[in-house]
Amino acid sequence: MPSRTISIGDSKASILNLGDLYFRLADVEGSPESEWRQKYGVLFEKRLPFPTQSVLISTTSALILVDAGNYSLFAAADPSYTLKGYVPPSPLATQLEDLGVRRHDVTHVVITHAHYDHYAGVTEKTGELYTPAFPSARYYLGRADWESPEMQKALSSRESAESISLGVLHSLGLLELVDAESSLTQEVCVLPCPGESPGHQIVRLNSTGQNLYCLGDLFHHAVEVENIKLMSSWCDSPANIKSREWLLTRALAEEAVLVAAHMPPGRLSDTPDGLRFIAI
Repeated sequence: MPSRTISIGDSKASILNLGDLYFRLADVEGSPESEWRQKYGVLFEKRLPFPTQSVLISTTSALILVDAGNYSLFAAADPSYTLKGYVPPSPLATQLEDLGVRRHDVTHVVITHAHYDHYAGVTEKTGELYTPAFPSARYYLGRADWESPEMQKALSSRESAESISLGVLHSLGLLELVDAESSLTQEVCVLPCPGESPGHQIVRLNSTGQNLYCLGDLFHHAVEVENIKLMSSWCDSPANIKSREWLLTRALAEEAVLVAAHMPPGRLSDTPDGLRFIAI
């Protein structure tokens, strides 16, 4: 899938697919089978492709990257999510270059949450050292993800995926820990939306009255918009439902474009049968 650019007022959002992951919703959803079997049975049992997307937000004053993946790294970390013979698109840096953006041009990198497919590309190996992949940027991660016991345990190993990426950024003083709504520019802010992880956060772009939200993993599939109780087994269900309700109310009122990390971009439609996610 090639990159796609959407204009939002005076700004732009370019959606970059780094590669597809393949899995069955039935294998990752934590909801009881009784909640999805009758309505979604066939859909849940198919092995579906899910893109792993980064989003480049271009404003007059900044180039903001939301999530920085590296398909070869996170696919190797769990091959069960890959398809034999699948050839992924070009790496993130190449796709950015195709848009005329050099790695040094990126001013901010927002990591929606500390799951590896969302941050595997924040550093690169140069000789024996790991260095920031976007040397001019500051990086933003939810404080609760950084301070979680699982993260701190992983950081105690110098060779862990966490240490050679987030740990490197932290040691260089480049990692900003976010625990409240934070403005990056006049048009772009980071909003806490816990549930998928303790520090999960989303990004809002507002330009001349038009809005776009980068949702990270707040939703993985359109069925989770229709039924917000459907979610991954590892989620904090009460927190995730609260975050989803808040976002859906706000996005519907604003007629906002929604870009989740593993879904096509779309908008909400308020139908007689409830909210629906309509791809655009």
